[in-house]
Amino acid sequence: MGINLIDKYYLEVELNYKDMNNLVAEFILDECKELKPFNIHAKDAVGKLFLDYFLLKKVNNHHELDKILSNYSLNYTSVIHNAIYDMLEDNPVTVLWPFVSFVEKCGSFYTLNTCRGSINVYKASDIFKNSKSSYIFKRQLKEKCFARSFDFLSENRDYKAVLSYDDNLFVGGHFHAYLEKEDITLDIASNALYKSREERDKVLKGEIITKLTYEEATDSFNKVLEEVPDLDRDDDKLQVLALYYGKKKGIK
Repeated sequence: MGINLIDKYYLEVELNYKDMNNLVAEFILDECKELKPFNIHAKDAVGKLFLDYFLLKKVNNHHELDKILSNYSLNYTSVIHNAIYDMLEDNPVTVLWPFVSFVEKCGSFYTLNTCRGSINVYKASDIFKNSKSSYIFKRQLKEKCFARSFDFLSENRDYKAVLSYDDNLFVGGHFHAYLEKEDITLDIASNALYKSREERDKVLKGEIITKLTYEEATDSFNKVLEEVPDLDRDDDKLQVLALYYGKKKGIK
């Protein structure tokens, strides 16, 4: 498998589904015109849709839009995952996401009330603030799941990297990386730490592609380097492995 095939696979799977999700959002925006959606500028249709939703929910006028969203099979796990990103950034829009009703904070501990019941989560940067890895949490976390997971894994060899394929908001899915040690799960891109598998499973429901120790991840990447000679050694190792194994598993 050459690097061109890996790149082509990424374009076909991830970016194609991103375009399809925006197309669904455009259909929904067109269907809810009578709800007087607000003229908000956003980088894409998905962003516009949810900014509109937040403003409608603020004035308790979102219920009709809830019905429309349900007709398009809005994925509640993906929505809750997005809400947790906002919650751990102390963003007040958290409770404005669909399926989310209430947030309670006690120090580093948060409880999010959702359609899946209460979800308990810790702010990871607070938990690790006195550790050797505290500096990692000062880097960009959001949309950097592969790079930050590998950064953390390289210093904390008792963890494993979990490579998964998670559902998008409407159509298809995307590759994701997080870390686990026994019952603890660190979803570093969302700055979230779950202390039980029960809590984690309410949020991270993707198909598991593989689980790798630091040594296994580096060894596997080196083997892919031998197979794909034009691969850059400085590429995100976990992202390359997720795409490589995802294609091998036939994920589409």
